[in-house]
Amino acid sequence: MVRYAREQDVALLNPAELSERLAAVLRSAMPWLVTISEAEASVPEREGKWSAKQVIGHLIDSAVNNLGRIVRLEIEPGQSLPGYDQMAWVRLQHYAEREWAQVLALWFALNEHMAWTIGHVEQASLANRGVVAGEPLTLGFLIEDYIAHIEHHLRAMRVWVGTAVEAPG
Repeated sequence: MVRYAREQDVALLNPAELSERLAAVLRSAMPWLVTISEAEASVPEREGKWSAKQVIGHLIDSAVNNLGRIVRLEIEPGQSLPGYDQMAWVRLQHYAEREWAQVLALWFALNEHMAWTIGHVEQASLANRGVVAGEPLTLGFLIEDYIAHIEHHLRAMRVWVGTAVEAPG
């Protein structure tokens, strides 16, 4: 499991602040994401890499998987939860073939719900421990890392989207 955030003392975390942080990421990303054309969203960063549709699709898969993890660790701390084959999830859901607006709308809706759910996590539950893909962590860290993961992909995507050379048709 790749980590995108540094683990900090869960006593310093606040569900409302984490929720607001995710909501702020959405508010800052959507204005530029909606300006990406269907053609731009369909072109991979480079040979062997994902397109914007696939990157956002990957973030949809991350939302789906992490929503389940958050709820499960709130209900029953100590669980061992599986990872997922990210490449297969993106491939099998055919994000590359879907309309950009649909991919973006699903990502936004899922993350609005994630922000809502995170905002309602009990403060004490942030210390709940579990294992995800073989890595021990707290619920607080899982949430922080989820947000940092989105930020990582959006920063990278902002650099290359619109600059990729279209593949010959």
